[in-house]
Amino acid sequence: MSWLVYLQYDEDSLALHSNAGLIRRAKKALDQVQLSSNTDDSQQQLEFQVEEEQVQLSPEGIAAATCSCPAQGCCKHILSSILWMQQHPAQFNGTTTPPTATSANTAVDTASEHTSHTNTASGADSVQATQMTLAAALALDSAAILKKSTKVTRRLAYQFFLDWQQHPEHCQIDIQADKICFLTELSPHKVQLFPTLGFAGMLSDLPSKQQAAVHLACIAYLFHHHHIVWAWPDDLLQNAAEQNIPIQLETEDLALINELQQITQHFMHQGLSHIAHESVLALHILNMQARAQNLPRLAAELRQLHGLMRQFLSEDDHQVDENQAFDQLAYFYAYLAALLANQQYPEQLQQLKGSSQRDYQQQQFAHLIPLGCEWWQLDSGARGLSLYYWDAEQQQHYEVTQARANHLDSTFDKNSAAQSGIWGSNIDYLLQHQLELTQAKMSDNNRLSASSETRFIEKAEFKQLDVEQLKQPGLAIDDWQQLDHLIRPHSSVARNMQRYVLLRHQDIEKPELNEVEQCFECRIIDQHGHSLKLSMPVESHYENRLKHFNSLIFTAKPVATLVRIDLSQHRARLIPCSVILEKKDGLHIFSLDYHYPPRPPKANVFELITGRIEKMLKQKKQWQAGIHHTPLELLLLHSQSFLAFYANIGRAKFDPSDQEKLIGYRQQFEDLGLQLIAQQFDQLLKTNNLAHGLLQSRHLLIQLQRLQYRFELESQTMSF
Repeated sequence: MSWLVYLQYDEDSLALHSNAGLIRRAKKALDQVQLSSNTDDSQQQLEFQVEEEQVQLSPEGIAAATCSCPAQGCCKHILSSILWMQQHPAQFNGTTTPPTATSANTAVDTASEHTSHTNTASGADSVQATQMTLAAALALDSAAILKKSTKVTRRLAYQFFLDWQQHPEHCQIDIQADKICFLTELSPHKVQLFPTLGFAGMLSDLPSKQQAAVHLACIAYLFHHHHIVWAWPDDLLQNAAEQNIPIQLETEDLALINELQQITQHFMHQGLSHIAHESVLALHILNMQARAQNLPRLAAELRQLHGLMRQFLSEDDHQVDENQAFDQLAYFYAYLAALLANQQYPEQLQQLKGSSQRDYQQQQFAHLIPLGCEWWQLDSGARGLSLYYWDAEQQQHYEVTQARANHLDSTFDKNSAAQSGIWGSNIDYLLQHQLELTQAKMSDNNRLSASSETRFIEKAEFKQLDVEQLKQPGLAIDDWQQLDHLIRPHSSVARNMQRYVLLRHQDIEKPELNEVEQCFECRIIDQHGHSLKLSMPVESHYENRLKHFNSLIFTAKPVATLVRIDLSQHRARLIPCSVILEKKDGLHIFSLDYHYPPRPPKANVFELITGRIEKMLKQKKQWQAGIHHTPLELLLLHSQSFLAFYANIGRAKFDPSDQEKLIGYRQQFEDLGLQLIAQQFDQLLKTNNLAHGLLQSRHLLIQLQRLQYRFELESQTMSF
């Protein structure tokens, strides 16, 4: 029996099964290694004595090695034995210097007249070795590998396999002389396959619970890449089968939810200020598992959580802090609890599970009027193009989005999205025409599919509309007091359903810089004289949008503005996306992301300074400014800051002085008549699982804070 596989492990391979520090300690113990058994081909195990421990190496590779020491998994003694073997290759059917030996670097000192011949022979041997390695890998028995895998493992592996087929850049294959490496988006380190060891001998640093599924997907993708059929079970190949699954949580679903609850609590035990990158890696793999188990909303929540946590850990990005991470974890924890609590209620459970894109239902839409569009980018790295439509017959708004995840499709960017557009038409055409859709697909949350199967018929040009037609009931809002109902929560785990709204204003003012909030604000005035602020964050993503918006206000005075409702940062903001302009030939939609305004006439310095001063003085007299926090809002801020402190440090219990402070907050909530929060704080004081209590309390306070969200309106006053 050959032991060559142990000679093929380089330090990168060993580090995948241990860590660099353990390898350094193992090298220091090399002089304590003694071979205790013979090395003939009939030997089933190689036995070593390292220090006072007994090590047994199996021909199945490092994953099957054992040691008598109490350490779990690969220990220092196993590594020392392998490194000792690599220093003595001749005793183990090997005649070449192992990969980790430093003597390989001295081979360049041979005679110069033999260099060309040596290089040619070495290159030929390398190509032959690579071909033999690939042939050995493709000779693996797929049926035997699948038989040893669980149903959950096969389902998750199949999901990875489908994703890599659609996005080949997610899995890159590197075939070497002794192994095959797979670089996936799941980890910065490669998955390694040694064909002589087969599936059981694969190495990676992936989480143990999902490791087998990723390894299985890698081998299947290798077969697919070389045009060899991988025999997936029939139940995975039936695409329509999942649509007939009863609305319930299966055993594997419950296990996944339980695992996610434990991971969320683990983040709290670590302390948000001390979270490691390795802890966040599992979230992305579990997202794929949720998709494989027909839990699309859970997968979406995991993607969002993973993106925010990854941005939080990024050294180059400081836009996400511990408070935002705490809020997202608390919401996610509450969503998991809602899934478990609604197992006996199919209708609620269906909403919580969500609908995947293949569940879209075909419909027809007789008259869709475009209202604007936006190019957006999320913290997770996802980006896309969204269009907003009004159905003139059904009097309903619809959103349609073309998007990509995590910057993985290098061909999809702002410009390519504008050209490819949606339904096979570019963005300019879609914004300039009213349409009738046939064979359209719609999900249960009023989202239209961007499917290329959708067909449309041009009804009329958008410019044939006039301002009076914007007054159709429900199309636009012209009374700012009607906005608050759009941001009122319907449940503790419900996302804001309507992301965009068209505002029809009587007047609009030039943006001004708000240095405190770090954004530009623009006042728009409704038919009752109420003023509402539109907000444009000071970020590079909004730079051109702000310039275009400012220029249009100066030159064209828009009659309506499409805004996105943003509820991040613990406040409600309205961010402009597109504007509707009234011109001589009719109405036109101007995209702040894609269109360019005409250059305004130049003004001299005196006119600019004078106009600026006059406008500031006028605003100072005209508008009643000032936002005052209520006692409840102040109490929410203080109590959330208190909870965030313990979430950040990961402490297991409250200090005595902080217990008194929490009791004080509890009494203030009770005095305000909020018994539910007072009872929650009572439980928090008594709990033995502080992580669980902190997540529950944070989510409850967030819901109370959401009820306080409102758009600040200003009223004009007479100036004398």
